[in-house]
Amino acid sequence: MEWFITVKFQDIYKELAPAVSFELFPPRTPKGMRELEERLPKLVSLNPAFITVTYGALGSTRGRTLEIVSLLKNGFGMETSHHLTCVGSNKEEITGILEDIRGEGIENIVALRGDPPRGTSVFSPTPDGYSHGNELVEHIRDFGDFGIGVAGYPETHIEATDPESDLENLKRKVESGADVIITQLFYDNDHFYRFLEKCRAKGIRQPIIPGLMPILGFEQIKRITGICGASIPATLLYRLEQAGEDIDEIHRIGIQHTADQAQDLLDQGAQGIHFYVLNQHFHIAEIMERIKPMIQ
Repeated sequence: MEWFITVKFQDIYKELAPAVSFELFPPRTPKGMRELEERLPKLVSLNPAFITVTYGALGSTRGRTLEIVSLLKNGFGMETSHHLTCVGSNKEEITGILEDIRGEGIENIVALRGDPPRGTSVFSPTPDGYSHGNELVEHIRDFGDFGIGVAGYPETHIEATDPESDLENLKRKVESGADVIITQLFYDNDHFYRFLEKCRAKGIRQPIIPGLMPILGFEQIKRITGICGASIPATLLYRLEQAGEDIDEIHRIGIQHTADQAQDLLDQGAQGIHFYVLNQHFHIAEIMERIKPMIQ
């Protein structure tokens, strides 16, 4: 196996800022996997600082996360990050997963509590497992020598009782060893700026990277924002509604809105942008072209 120089989160945002990164998900079907493999060279050619891959705990995609990050790192020489959640694994199993990740030369992890399994609304920990993201962060830190990313919520986690308790939870994750915070998607940058200000007032000094998801379909984005508790600005919502079934117009609106968001965030000093690219290439290629002057 050919090995490449590994750069951890804490170094990326010192050396490469502003650093643009992508997030992929492991496909559920062989056909989807083949399509993703065909797109990977194009995505890598856009030169992100790193690519993260989400973790399909309890499902058939779980092993594919490691397969994809290994392909990116050891096949393409692309820095990667393996997502890991508390769902479906006890402490011993988490240690085994970390050993597998390390064995592939991957040294960055995005640590998340994870969502309740499909069909349930309340998170229940696995016996001898973890209930909270900060516990998982501490386990990874104790295992040793991983760069660790965690999630932040500009519009507050949907299960949080209030914004203040959500910030306290984020601070616990940071104090347990997180190196960087990557936010959930949002479509109004004011949410991010307020969130950033509150985090700094709490004494959170780690890089806080805005997460942006280009809109590929109106019904899709309504479903996603409904699940995660993010809002769609009224003006954007109106434009999408007016587009109706014109998918090309929806793509145009989505690309323009995300590019405008990214340009504004970079103008205001964001240390990076994390794009949820939904395993596609055409839209992120255009967005990257538009922001290229700001990240070179």
